[in-house]
Amino acid sequence: MPDGSSSDLSRYVLAPTAEEIADTKVLFYAPYAAALTEENLRKHGYVVTIQAALLRALREHGLDVTPASDPEILFGPFEFDYVFAYNILAPIEGRELLIPSIAAFRGVPFLGAPAPVRALSEDKTLAKALAASLGIEVAEHRVINPLRTTDIALPGRWILKPRNGVMSREITLIEGEADWPAALAGAAHPRNEGRDFIAEAFVPGLNLTVPVVEGFPLQAFPVYMEQGEPRNNILTATGKDGRTSDYASEPYSGPGAAEASAAAARLAGALAPFDYARFDFRFDPERGRLVFLEFNIVCAAGPANVVAKAAAARGVDYKALIGHIFTRSLRRQRLEL
Repeated sequence: MPDGSSSDLSRYVLAPTAEEIADTKVLFYAPYAAALTEENLRKHGYVVTIQAALLRALREHGLDVTPASDPEILFGPFEFDYVFAYNILAPIEGRELLIPSIAAFRGVPFLGAPAPVRALSEDKTLAKALAASLGIEVAEHRVINPLRTTDIALPGRWILKPRNGVMSREITLIEGEADWPAALAGAAHPRNEGRDFIAEAFVPGLNLTVPVVEGFPLQAFPVYMEQGEPRNNILTATGKDGRTSDYASEPYSGPGAAEASAAAARLAGALAPFDYARFDFRFDPERGRLVFLEFNIVCAAGPANVVAKAAAARGVDYKALIGHIFTRSLRRQRLEL
């Protein structure tokens, strides 16, 4: 498998035509899209930086783009021809399904997979069920509601995390049975609004992630290794959003990479169409064991994120990448592919 330094993919890149640019009014919907200010950049850093980069890349293609953060724009008079939504931080259950459902009701193309497929990205247990059905190993896991389950104490090491959502928030490592009461109490905190959590048997080793962008050959992009906190290599929210230094990513072609790439290709084939996504795994080098964790459709796609880094390693710069994702998404929904 290529190591990320060759195999130029620029010949596959799509870009909007002059006619498509003239005929397509784009709604760019994201939490801070209407207020990409220096103040919000200081407060929220990571997500504001990504949104600003996405908005700039779309406009660099000459597209008429309206940024918006107020959800009311989704329900009132609608004069848009495409919805480009970066909605990973919407504070609601079902956030993955919101934009696809509304856009489908409006009859306009939108970024990402349709709502039924996005449900698999929303729910980590459904994602694992899909992976298992394709013969991809998943760790032992179970759903726990911390408001109803207070007396569980499983032996061994476990990861407790929200059943839905991204960004590695509210993750707790449970080292043994004695840690369960405190972990459950933390999950039951009012900030979690009674949401379900998933307990997943801890798998030691490497974090491997595989970016996939439709319109490029499957397995075209390098696998990336993500480095987390030093003790157990767990990815943290603070590391991912740049508030702490315990996160890094780099191309990886060592043991487990080929297996992760092949597993991601199988998952991508079952999920298509979805425009772009990343597929996350843990690989235990001592046992040669690859375990699927989750996938994220319409994942973080700033210039420093793995999707853009992987594309750049194959000769596709950031503006070209975002233009390609938009153009292919628009054409497939207008039945022009």
